[in-house]
Amino acid sequence: MSSNSSWAGQRREDIRAVLAQPHWDGIRDVERIERMVRNGEFTLAALRRLNAIMLNAQDKGRAFETMAAFTAGWSKAELWNTRAAMFAIFENGPLLREIDRVIANHGRSGRKPYPRRARRFSVFPDELPGRWQAAFRDMVAGYPGEHGTVPSPAMILTMKTKACEIIRVARDAGLAEDLSIPAAIAYERSLVTREKPLSARTILSAIRQIRDLGRYIGADDEVLGHLASRIRIHENRSQGAIPQKEAKIQTLPDYSQIFGMALDMLGRAERVRNARSAQRLRNMAVAITLFSPFPLRAADTQLRFGDQILWDGAEYRFDLIVSKTQRRFVAPVIPVFGWFIDQLVLQGGGPEHLADLRAECFQQNRPLFVNYDDSAGHERMVSYYWSEALGTGCHAARTHLHDAFGRLGSRGVELAMRACGQRSERTAEAYRTRAFEILTRERAHSDMAGAIMDAEWREFFGDDT
Repeated sequence: MSSNSSWAGQRREDIRAVLAQPHWDGIRDVERIERMVRNGEFTLAALRRLNAIMLNAQDKGRAFETMAAFTAGWSKAELWNTRAAMFAIFENGPLLREIDRVIANHGRSGRKPYPRRARRFSVFPDELPGRWQAAFRDMVAGYPGEHGTVPSPAMILTMKTKACEIIRVARDAGLAEDLSIPAAIAYERSLVTREKPLSARTILSAIRQIRDLGRYIGADDEVLGHLASRIRIHENRSQGAIPQKEAKIQTLPDYSQIFGMALDMLGRAERVRNARSAQRLRNMAVAITLFSPFPLRAADTQLRFGDQILWDGAEYRFDLIVSKTQRRFVAPVIPVFGWFIDQLVLQGGGPEHLADLRAECFQQNRPLFVNYDDSAGHERMVSYYWSEALGTGCHAARTHLHDAFGRLGSRGVELAMRACGQRSERTAEAYRTRAFEILTRERAHSDMAGAIMDAEWREFFGDDT
């Protein structure tokens, strides 16, 4: 007998010995697993390590700390090869997500933190003048500014972004890092000359944010007067401009297409071997579907199980305080949308593990959106995924919902207002007007098309149209 056949026979016996253990019931396909080892999908040593993990999980539970402690001392190559065996044999399961977390955190304790990525148009918030940083802390605490105003929580982040931009402009121009007329002029010029053109309304909004910051910190009257005059000019310029948001909303897919995109992403997540890519696809799929019927603002999409996401044993429910209005928003999540939440509970695991993993999410108070290493997603993750998948941020979801419901008339506007957590009568009137304009335009187009005779149609577009 040759050495190769002897070695192959020994390998087969080793595989049989592993699979003979009780926790391999139902997975004793020696031929399939031997073929995987022979083809280099994973090694025999990886199969033995996987066997040890399964014994550990069976004896001690599935806690992440237990997995981390059990695999302490394993090299990253050993972890990756063991994961390959787990993926090839079981496809997906809770243990796969746990070993992904171990791999993601491997060696991090002694690793130097990544340097901050340089910003092109702004400084970091901790580089703002000390007085401004104190003002933003007061805003968050709800203290009124010098003019007695208190920005809404949803506007504080935007205002801070614009503050970081104007300080960057002042620094680059060699000006004092403060709110002055020269700094305001330089900032306005930078908005107009950006490489990617900003819309007239975006420029207007940016200058308004700087004006509101000036009011809060008590800027000089001359500076506030200058900003007020520039706002009036940009208000006139933006009157006839079509907002970029409006143009992007017109190109949004309908809801059935969005669902199709999401299901396709989830299907790809099941097949991809890379844990980071798979989790990213799951997050994106849930982001574009869940926040279509529940068009929360980006500031309100940081949801946690047990806080803003509740479970009554049959269905999920949202219960949160809307950042802009500070009003409570409560809504049941019907099963078709609850199924998407379940996909982030399972994170690739089989549905038979759903009840246990759901209980674990609520016990840990876990964020709905987590990265592949189980760290919380960044605060604008949902809006970022909307932009990538649909071409615009999730702020467009409210208008998109109103356009769909507006076809039902005033009752549709009322339902959309409730879904969006909106109460202002001015907002309702604006959307009623928008719905009327859309329906009128569509009726006019339909009438025009109906008035064209077949002979005229063929004359303009040809016989093959």
